[in-house]
Amino acid sequence: MRTAPFLGHGDGSDAARGGAMTEDQLLAELGRLYYLEDVSKVDLARRFDLSRFKVARMLAKGRDSGIIRIEIHEPTRNRPEYADPLKMTLGLPLVQVVESKGSVNQVREAVTLMAAQLMRESLEDGDVVGLGGGQTMHALGAQILEPPAITVVQLSGVLPSTASTAPLEQLRPHVEGAGGRVHAFNAPMFAGSAQRRDNWISQMGLVRDLYDQLDLAVVGIGAWGPSKSPLRTVYPPAVHAQLDAEGPAAEMLGHWFDTEGGVVAQDVTRGCVTTEIHQLSAAPHVVAVAAGGDKAKAIMGVARSGLITGLITDRQAAERMLEIAGATR
Repeated sequence: MRTAPFLGHGDGSDAARGGAMTEDQLLAELGRLYYLEDVSKVDLARRFDLSRFKVARMLAKGRDSGIIRIEIHEPTRNRPEYADPLKMTLGLPLVQVVESKGSVNQVREAVTLMAAQLMRESLEDGDVVGLGGGQTMHALGAQILEPPAITVVQLSGVLPSTASTAPLEQLRPHVEGAGGRVHAFNAPMFAGSAQRRDNWISQMGLVRDLYDQLDLAVVGIGAWGPSKSPLRTVYPPAVHAQLDAEGPAAEMLGHWFDTEGGVVAQDVTRGCVTTEIHQLSAAPHVVAVAAGGDKAKAIMGVARSGLITGLITDRQAAERMLEIAGATR
C-alpha cells in the first residue's frame, strides 16, 4: 500500500492539497466530495488536476479497498399479503406487518422502526403526540430521530421494570433540539388505590390538558397470561388474583379488554395513572405497536374495542390472528 505523500507545492489549491495527501487520504477526500457533497467527476478532475477518467478509477479503487464504503439502509418493508387481509379482519384503516426475523428483541426493533418511519412521514410541527409505556415503547423511543417541532406527552405512569429507559427521556434531546416540548412525569402505572391515583393526577397540570389535544397516540399492548408477563411486576398479588379471576386478554395503558373488545377489570384501572378511555376515543389517530404470536388474542381484543385506528405488528402475530379469525391470506 502506498503511503508516501504525493509531491505538491503547498500553494493552497485543491491540486496542491491533493499532492500533499497520501494516496489513501486522496481516495477518501475524493469519495467524500463525490458521494456526500455531490461534486461531479469533472469538477473533481479540475480541482485536483486529474483527468476525469483518473478520478473514476480512483473512486473505484477506493470502493475496492474499503476506504470508500457505501451503505444503503433499506426502510422496513410492509408485507401486504398479511397486512391487507388483517386490515379487513380487524376493521382498521391502517395495518402494517413486518417480517418476523431473529430474536424477540430484533422483531421488536423491526416493528418500532416501522412505527418510527410512519411517524416521520406523517407528523408536522405543532402536533401533539402521546406515547405509552412498556418495552415496545421504550424501543420506539430510540428509533424516532429528527422529529419536527412536536409536543410529546407521556400517556401513563411508569412501569417499575423499565423506568430507567423511559421512552420520553430517549426522545427528549431530539424533540427539544427541533424546538418541540416533552412532558413527562414520575408517577407509577399502578398507584394502589383510586385516592392515590387521584393525588397523582392532580399534580400533572398541563399533561392532563394535553390528553384532550392529542393528534396521535402510539401505544403498546400487553397480554395477561402466565408468569412471563412483565405486567405482573406492576401489580400486587391481590390484584393478580383479581385479574386472573376476570381473565382479560389484553392491557393497553392500564385498561383491560376481553377477546371481544369489552372493557373489564375497571376496578384495577381506577388505581392506575393513565389516559381516560374517552380521551383516547377523541384522538384522531391511535396506533398500537405489538408483535409476537403469543399476543395475537390480546391485539385482537384491543382492535375490537374500537379504540385504535392503526396497528403495526409482525408476520407471526398476523398469521395467528388470521388463523383465529378464520381468514385466509
